[in-house]
Amino acid sequence: MLFLPLSQALGRVDARWFTVACIVLDDGETQIIFDPMFTRAGLKHWFNFAKLESDKSLVSSIMKDHQLNKIQAIFVSHSHFDHSIDAPIVSKLSGGMFYTDVSSDKIAKAYKDKDIKTQLIENLKPIQIGKFSVTPIRRVHAHIRTLGIDFLKGPVRDDFDFGFYDYRMGDTWFYYIEHPELSIILDQGADSFLNSISTFTNKVDVVIQGIANRVDDEIVVNRGYMTHLKPKIFIPTHFDNFFFSFDPKGEYSLLPGVRLEEVMEKMKNAHPDKKVIVPKYAEKIELVK
Repeated sequence: MLFLPLSQALGRVDARWFTVACIVLDDGETQIIFDPMFTRAGLKHWFNFAKLESDKSLVSSIMKDHQLNKIQAIFVSHSHFDHSIDAPIVSKLSGGMFYTDVSSDKIAKAYKDKDIKTQLIENLKPIQIGKFSVTPIRRVHAHIRTLGIDFLKGPVRDDFDFGFYDYRMGDTWFYYIEHPELSIILDQGADSFLNSISTFTNKVDVVIQGIANRVDDEIVVNRGYMTHLKPKIFIPTHFDNFFFSFDPKGEYSLLPGVRLEEVMEKMKNAHPDKKVIVPKYAEKIELVK
């Protein structure tokens, strides 16, 4: 008689959040990681006194501590450091493929390490990874204005050399993820790109969405994916302050002005029949039981 691991036998799919925008999806056979960011930037990086490279020892310890040993694929939403910095080293340590666009590929290639595997993505072209199908969908990043100018916009330059200001935005993506057990929208932007997703579906089971840099609460609560795609579960991301040092205990402070509790209370009131789950560091969220 064949005995399968419990997660496989029950068709279980889990999500885990590892601060900022980092999400790991796991069906017991395959792990996919999005926007891995454990390495933090400090003042020495802001003032260009040191190069901003992935902290390999930190990334390795986190992967070991949390059994991230089945990662087959790495994706990022765009090339700002808070989404892309650790993706190449996760690829090196796991052997997984880093699915890049032109900008994030330049970051990966700058390590000059043959163990970092990359493959370019194409807009709207699904990628099969185990039982998961991941479709990258191009979107537009909200403006990040500093002193009246757009902060770190444009593509990563060919001469990328790990300076803090080298991590330019590049293209921006969100992902439609299908699995035999469920469907997921993973979008690290607060603006919902409903016209783009309508090509694929008008309903999903799970929405995982960044809530930072939103114009107002309504754009997430009542004018976005929750209202139009009617998911069973909503999970916010990108609400913690990534300008502080990484805490391996998972303790964090909130980004200034993010008002996490307030917007989540509005979400629960507007959608009382849905599960609104604020993730805790590294804790499994059962998307399918």
